Amino acid sequence: MAVLIGLLKIAFCFVLIISIHELGHAIAAILCGVKVKRFSIGIGPGLKIKNVPILNELIISPIFLGGYVMLDEEALTQKSLLKKLFVYVSGMLSNVLLAILLLVILGANFFKAVFVSFTIWLGGWPIFIAILMKGNVRPEDSVSGPIGIGQMLVGDSMPYLLTVAFISLAIAMFNVLPLPPLDGGRILMAFLEKFLGNQRAAKINRVLQIVGIILLLSLLVFATFNDVVKISK
Repeated sequence: MAVLIGLLKIAFCFVLIISIHELGHAIAAILCGVKVKRFSIGIGPGLKIKNVPILNELIISPIFLGGYVMLDEEALTQKSLLKKLFVYVSGMLSNVLLAILLLVILGANFFKAVFVSFTIWLGGWPIFIAILMKGNVRPEDSVSGPIGIGQMLVGDSMPYLLTVAFISLAIAMFNVLPLPPLDGGRILMAFLEKFLGNQRAAKINRVLQIVGIILLLSLLVFATFNDVVKISK
């Protein structure tokens, strides 16, 4: 029973955070006049529900470690730079707002919750890099993969909702990185298309896609290996 409850906790966390993130993109796109073609909760094959209001096609997959929203990319490319940025930023912003809500539910002061959440989102990487450069924390001690995150969610080191809030902020912070297919990468491409033109930006994007995928997969492997090492100690 405890295992089942633990799995439900993990599933709820990922479904909530990812759905909120993708819903943020979807709502922003609709506000900018861009059609949502498909909204997926989870990844891989799953239950398809068509003719869903606003979302058009909804997919619910049992593989809950992911999700996505499919937009009318052709329509989006024709929008202004500000509208593109609004669509790309809204996923991260939704995660930040979720974290603020959870912190307030847990009793945190609203203004402190806002300050902490936005500081982690926008200043998390500079702070993290500064700490690493000082040598106070080793990279392997500060990186957790899926296994480590699951342990945090089912453990009792801190309240469950607080863990969900910080994971939501971590997702927002992670997406700041200017690497496709992350939101930060799409923001970078929007600027490159604006100032370099679509053709030159497309060439750069192809290179960044490869680099981004390699780096993200490497980070996932490192984090997962790190989790296994921690468990085995």
